[in-house]
Amino acid sequence: MEQNWLSAITINSVDTADKQRRAFTLFTMAFFAIVLITSLVLSNYHIYAMQLTVMLLVSDITIVLCMLYYFRTGALVLVTSIILSIILLLCMSLVYTGGKENTALYWLMFYPIVSYVTLGLRTGSILVGSMYLSALVLLLGPDIGQARYGPVEMSRFLASFTMVILFSAISEYFRQKSHQKIADITLIEKRDALTDPLTGLANRRYIYEHIQPRLEAEAANYLPMSVLLIDLDNFKSLNDSYGHDFGDQVLIAFTAMLHDKLRGTDIKARYGGEEFIILLPKAGIQIAHAVAEKLRAYVAQKQIPYDVGQSVTITCSIGIASLDRGSQFSKTIKQADDNLYKAKAKGRNLVVSELSEIS
Repeated sequence: MEQNWLSAITINSVDTADKQRRAFTLFTMAFFAIVLITSLVLSNYHIYAMQLTVMLLVSDITIVLCMLYYFRTGALVLVTSIILSIILLLCMSLVYTGGKENTALYWLMFYPIVSYVTLGLRTGSILVGSMYLSALVLLLGPDIGQARYGPVEMSRFLASFTMVILFSAISEYFRQKSHQKIADITLIEKRDALTDPLTGLANRRYIYEHIQPRLEAEAANYLPMSVLLIDLDNFKSLNDSYGHDFGDQVLIAFTAMLHDKLRGTDIKARYGGEEFIILLPKAGIQIAHAVAEKLRAYVAQKQIPYDVGQSVTITCSIGIASLDRGSQFSKTIKQADDNLYKAKAKGRNLVVSELSEIS
């Protein structure tokens, strides 16, 4: 099955920027939560019930441990969910006790904004919905020992809190839509920049921007690897004799031949003009030489239609080199190019590699 090389193109910069935004919000929230909880404990431990003081201290320590865990693992969603769950419990505890001078309800207003910004619409809605239902139960439900708030205070809080939730959700929904649109446009533009428009193959830039960096980072998936540099013989004469439009047809036809004779996992790119580069992952020089010979013979016998009842055949010259380490990539390209030059100097329609030199 032909592997879609475009799937290797990513837009990590866009995703990274969004993750940084969420992480910065998490850091800010955690910092203020730690400062606030510590301040509340120090200034009100003689007023708060012992259970509330203990809960605040445990929450403080847990948030610090969660941040340390994030720095170690980068598990942003997990850490954020834990911290926001802790804050949810703290807020409900405050509502239950009333806090200082029955002002606990004010502390709930920030929660929807932070939840949506850090966790997105779906996960954020779960936590925000949990807080809203819990607040309704404590404010309007049966008396279970919780603090009592005045009717006007409760109605104004619920109206304000509902509006904060609504507008926070709307804002996050359209932010996500905008982010996805930007990501889609960026991906299309990046793919266009790395695609040869005539053949649909990857271009030279793709090889150096996306494949070369992976040779060391993902060596087990690529190495050893062989490089084939292919040049269509006498292509200028073909253009002069049949016209540039037919020259384009030849390049397209040759691309189809590459797809016919090479694996889906082999990386095929137009290197420039009538020159192509093929990367054969997990293939040493002997395998590469055999593949190149089969390709060369296949191209030489393939008929390319020119006009009604007329066709043209082409030949290609191939230079091969192989590498065992990612750091050898540039040197290997140069060696393959030197071997391609030798193939053309020896009469074209040849494959040249270090095996040719031995023989």
